[in-house]
Parts: sequence; C-alpha cells; structure tokens
Amino acid sequence: MEKLTEHSEISCQKATFLASKLEEKKASDIEQLQLEQHYKICDGCRLFDIQNVFIGNNARYAMQYTNELLSKVKKEALKKLMKLQK
Repeated sequence: MEKLTEHSEISCQKATFLASKLEEKKASDIEQLQLEQHYKICDGCRLFDIQNVFIGNNARYAMQYTNELLSKVKKEALKKLMKLQK
C-alpha cells in the first residue's frame, strides 16, 4: 500500500493533463485513481475538471448542431438545383 501512496501524488500540471485525457476516455484506471486522490486536496484542479467537462460537452453539442445545420443547407441547395433542372 505504501508504494501506491507514493505514486498517487501528482502535480497540478499532470492532473490537468489527466483530466483532459479522461474527458477523451483515454485515461487508465490508475490514472483515474491518481486524479481522484488529487481532487481531494486540490480545489483548483477539481474546478478545472468541471470546466473541462462543460467545455467538452458544449463543443460536442456545437459540432453536432453545425453538422445538422450544414446538412439542411445542402438539402435546400439540392432542392433549388432540382427545380432549375425541371
């Protein structure tokens, strides 16, 4: 257990890196544990994680909305082309 404790202490720089990695679903179980331990002692990194998740969720929503919007625009352009060909 002593070795686990030694390696569970991480810097804020590594914590923010791991938070981003976790947001992308690429963090290992050990990294997730390290991050949880760090959050227990660091309010700043915990706040960073909350903001990181918020930004990630909104970026994914914006991308989805943009893709839907573009497909509607393309559909309208095709309708106009079809009317011109008749």
